[in-house]
Amino acid sequence: MKKFGFGLMRLPLKDDDVESIDYDETQKMVDEFIKRGYNFFDTGYPYHNGLSEIVFRECVIKKYPREDVIISDKMPLFSLEKEEDLERFFNEQLERCGVDYFDYYMLHNFSTWTRKVTFNLKAFEFIIQKKKEGKIKHIGISLHDKPKLLKLALDKYPEIEFVLLQINYLDWQSNTIDSRKVYNLTCEYNKDVFIMEPIKGGNLVDIPSNVKTLFEDYKPDSTPAEWALRFCGSLDNVKVILSGVSNMEQLNENLNTFNNFKPLSNEEYYMLGQAATLINQNVVVDCTACNYCINECEHNIPIPKYLRTYNDYFRLPENQNFSATGYYRTLSLSPEYGKASDCDACGDCVKQCPQNIKIPKIMEKIAELFENEE
Repeated sequence: MKKFGFGLMRLPLKDDDVESIDYDETQKMVDEFIKRGYNFFDTGYPYHNGLSEIVFRECVIKKYPREDVIISDKMPLFSLEKEEDLERFFNEQLERCGVDYFDYYMLHNFSTWTRKVTFNLKAFEFIIQKKKEGKIKHIGISLHDKPKLLKLALDKYPEIEFVLLQINYLDWQSNTIDSRKVYNLTCEYNKDVFIMEPIKGGNLVDIPSNVKTLFEDYKPDSTPAEWALRFCGSLDNVKVILSGVSNMEQLNENLNTFNNFKPLSNEEYYMLGQAATLINQNVVVDCTACNYCINECEHNIPIPKYLRTYNDYFRLPENQNFSATGYYRTLSLSPEYGKASDCDACGDCVKQCPQNIKIPKIMEKIAELFENEE
């Protein structure tokens, strides 16, 4: 199995609507991916408001033999209310994907927020049973939480075969994400490591100018995405690196990186540490634009867009940050979206956020920054 996996989370769109998937462009990307010798696809129940799994069926399963492709999917722990939901969601996912078994299946976002429902509804026991029935080949969990919680799961359920972790060179030393610690713990338990967010939702492509200069001075022909992927691919015990690609250019860049893969040298590791330090000086909010928060907001606040705009305001030079203000005003005046000031601090979005961002507090700051100037 090759190390790069096609994440079906940020598919090409026809407009700003997350459901407006461009199926023709997606099909071309799938064909190119498979033509170049890759076959691992990753999806999830909530991706693209439920359409991601259907895209896999339409663009992959209907065109290619099932035995020639690998699919990983996830049980949406955050949507479970009763034990019967496990069977219902699982069967719905099989139907959506057009398959009768999953190669890899995991409990999605096992966390402090979902731990209670996971244990009470016996979600681990459920996927263990499905593996015995032949409907899952390999079982695991995805995790954005602390090493202590991961250790609890691995001790209690040794049947876990792999762990999907958020790993990139920016989060490697982060006290919030704890990427290095959970990676090391996964390796200690001799479990396969799956990596998500290697480019941190595009944040490691759209980097500050001083980081671009650092990269260009070191190796002019390398791209920011290549550096990010090489960091992840150079780690031991990594089975696959999942990255959401939104266009053919991104896909080809990623495939080229892995087709001609070169592990990082010690000097390059050190250089990426310098890059992380510089980036962290400009990042105010650690959002990856996973969009998990959006469906929870009754006021239709486009939270990831506002958080990115907020970051842009502080990332750009003072003589350019007016563009962030203008973008916020354009979004907030649209009848489709709520303003940051519409946030009622219900906290539902926070429970869904893998990065544990205190979203209501940030919305207050965004409203104060952008709306008071109106």
